[in-house]
Amino acid sequence: MALSGCGGGGGQTQSGTGGGKPHRGGTLVVGDESQPLSGLDPILAQAFDAKRMAAQFYEGLLSLGPDGSTLKPALAAAWKQTTPTSYEFTLRPGVTFHDGQAVKASDVAFSLKRIADPKVHSPYAALYKFKDVTAPSADKVVVTLAQPQSSLLHLLAQPWSAGIVSEKWVKSHSANALKTKENGTGPYKLAEFREGSLIKTVRFDGYWDKPKPYIDQIEYRVIPDEATRVQALQSGTVDSIQVALPKNAASLKKRKFSVGDGYDVGAYWLGLNTLDGPLANDEVRQAISLGIDRKQLISIGAQGAGVVSGVIPAGDPILSGEKADLPNTQYDPAKAKQLLADSGAGPVKLKLAIRSNRPDKLATAQLVKEQLSKIGVTVDIAQIPFEQLVSNLLSGKWNADMMQLTSSLNADASQYLSLWFEKNGKTTKVDDPELWQRMSDAIAKADSAKDRSRMYQELNQYVAEKAYMIVPYASPAVYDVWSGKLAGFKTEASSTRMFFKDAWIA
Repeated sequence: MALSGCGGGGGQTQSGTGGGKPHRGGTLVVGDESQPLSGLDPILAQAFDAKRMAAQFYEGLLSLGPDGSTLKPALAAAWKQTTPTSYEFTLRPGVTFHDGQAVKASDVAFSLKRIADPKVHSPYAALYKFKDVTAPSADKVVVTLAQPQSSLLHLLAQPWSAGIVSEKWVKSHSANALKTKENGTGPYKLAEFREGSLIKTVRFDGYWDKPKPYIDQIEYRVIPDEATRVQALQSGTVDSIQVALPKNAASLKKRKFSVGDGYDVGAYWLGLNTLDGPLANDEVRQAISLGIDRKQLISIGAQGAGVVSGVIPAGDPILSGEKADLPNTQYDPAKAKQLLADSGAGPVKLKLAIRSNRPDKLATAQLVKEQLSKIGVTVDIAQIPFEQLVSNLLSGKWNADMMQLTSSLNADASQYLSLWFEKNGKTTKVDDPELWQRMSDAIAKADSAKDRSRMYQELNQYVAEKAYMIVPYASPAVYDVWSGKLAGFKTEASSTRMFFKDAWIA
């Protein structure tokens, strides 16, 4: 990571000085950019803002350690693979939902089947290869797959891709009600939801991982503007925020605020429509990739924070820290111009859709526009509200040649590819059987973690070679920053604050 000065170094574990020993009590006030656009239903939590809240309310059968890859027990106390396509999970005794009802094996079976239910429209449905999920006894759940799936356990370890819900509770609420209500097993439960302004949570006294959580109450106040969030932290109006701009993280660190580690999981994605228009031409796409000066974008657009990346962000644990030399990523405007001439495409004019509420993303898009103008490509930038941009993506009606989004850490590496390239998916703007076969093989045929890592590195290479997506860089999506009031807080690559449960008020 280029901006090492903003990192906490190996994971922040205590803020300020003299945090003392863990103890209960107090209120933490958090300033957030937004509330979950998709609501509080965990299996609809595709966007980062929704994942943050799902991590407080819900849990999966398994969990991941701070390294983002080590599997640990959660709602399942134990698990085993009984055949290449079958897994058995033994539930932890004594776990209850926030409404006081015991978690049953039938709730787990319902929750997992619900993900794959086409009526629910979960963005995670395509990631699972379920044949059946059964509850043969009160404390046993058996997952039977249609094919081997190396990604299964990691998917089951994230609150947003496999959050366990109460069957009775979900069936008694409408889909609209689930946007502002919750009933998970997580460390905090919902106390108040004010649309567009506040989410208030309180500690769940019946939480299974005792004596956690320690903080009595956490208030999430909506403060859309980053500069205003910074001011609120400095004034003491809030105790913790997240910032996207490296300069703000560096400035706050100088002012003795704690700044969490930065993880290069925020890929600056430029999704391309390769089915229609100028980008259906291979040489045009390759020319555009070669016409982008990634070093300049990292230096100016990302304020020096970031590394060259593929569709799977460079900081994802699956890549094992490998810094691959990806095809078509070296700045070569002369070759780009020649490819455009050879393509026979004539003048190339592209529409780039970006979210409207992020000035930093606009600045980077303008820099991309300026770079591509030097090879004769015209780019028109369309600023679109984030919710509309996501809707356009998921419906397949992009109304643009290129679409810019920023990734966050996904539950599994397969999800980055599934979002953009799933066979027959609405979001998919490529037609390539070899790509689909490679994606399938990485899920079904990987024999080990090392084998999976190799396959996903090769997929990054393949997508870059075909220029199906242009990823100028991956940088930290956000930095967690907090005052001396918060002690014992650990950051991790998802930046969803899932370890608030370990923290306390100093």
